[in-house]
Amino acid sequence: MSVAVPASTPDCATGLPVWIRDLVGGGTALLLQVAASLDAASALPAVTPVTPPPTDAASREPRSAAEQLPARVASGQAAASSAAATSSAARAVEVHGFKWRDHPVTQPICGPVPPRPWSVRTLGGDIMAEGGDYVGFGSAQKPIDYFLAVFPQKQLSRIIELKSASLEGRRLPPASPGENSKLRGAFILATRLEFGSRAELWATEARSKYMSAPAFGARTRMPRHSFDALWSALKFSRKPAGEAAADDPSRERFRWALVNDFISEINSHRAAHVTPGDTLYVEESIIKWSGQGGHWISIELPMYASTDRKPENGCEIQSAACGCGSIMLHLHLVTIAAEENASRTEAESLMLHGTAVLQRLLITWAWSDRIVFADSYFGSVQGALSLKEASMRFIGVVKTAHNRFPLATCAPKGTGCPWFTTTHREHQI
Repeated sequence: MSVAVPASTPDCATGLPVWIRDLVGGGTALLLQVAASLDAASALPAVTPVTPPPTDAASREPRSAAEQLPARVASGQAAASSAAATSSAARAVEVHGFKWRDHPVTQPICGPVPPRPWSVRTLGGDIMAEGGDYVGFGSAQKPIDYFLAVFPQKQLSRIIELKSASLEGRRLPPASPGENSKLRGAFILATRLEFGSRAELWATEARSKYMSAPAFGARTRMPRHSFDALWSALKFSRKPAGEAAADDPSRERFRWALVNDFISEINSHRAAHVTPGDTLYVEESIIKWSGQGGHWISIELPMYASTDRKPENGCEIQSAACGCGSIMLHLHLVTIAAEENASRTEAESLMLHGTAVLQRLLITWAWSDRIVFADSYFGSVQGALSLKEASMRFIGVVKTAHNRFPLATCAPKGTGCPWFTTTHREHQI
């Protein structure tokens, strides 16, 4: 079951779009058949969760947004736990002070969301906007320009500084920005190839006549011994001095410190330089762990996530991304339950876990009237209300967090579930 929540407005209601049939042109005969079919009574397929359309032409006219708003519930009216009234136009049910309707919403509630193109502001002040790579007469952006625009420059400087210090400790020459860029390029190129050991990437003879030799030495102009030295000295954050604190017996917090600076820099840089489009997506991402397994995981990876429905296992990151530009906007590392509970504020401790994560990921874009899409990990009535208060719209799927939801009116398992709009007391959501 899905619920959509518009911006915080006392006269607004929640709605989700219904499927609209697209008619494809196929000549005059086909158009006449289509016109005849519109005048005839149409039967909906089984388990279709919408009201059949009226047969008269006047009733088929699209309703205005005001006509689609659900009726308000009196403040003193008691909550009901079963279906209230059923009619041919719409069926409404009141549960826990909410009145839910399953009539289709054919127009945006509270008006359409204003379209916003995504853009990225570079350190030099130039704007990389959706719709083209050109930045002036005869010049265009290159892939490296996009990378440098969204990658935090402070983090690049920190990586080079820490890497050079490690190399100088072994009496090797310090790393340069060019070598650091070559190393990143070699990482990306290696993901395009299948190999058993890193030594195979520098082979100059192909293993098969159907495949070309990797020849990383010629492709990247980086000898293998230089790659191994830079790889072994790669660091992302300054490790705290000493050992783990007494209140960190698993040493998880101590080990996460190796990447915490990296995550913080990404979040702050993209909040300051990236303007997302009109849609935002929140999701749980998995970074595949290819290191040691078994009981060695607890030594290498601080938190190993393994979920049946996920194709890969490894490090879980809760993330927010721009739906238009596919740019990651905010990251949050998932730690063990004890650390997660310890980091929650007093206000977050009173919320559902998914609602607290929603607010943490989207706080930067509150009051922006953007649409937030989320799966069942984040979807709940409480989460929808919290985004409404932040003047954001919400489209989500409710699966397990069904508190204050009309479970009695849901379709039986395996037969689908209707679309709903809802109004609560004197405020519509």
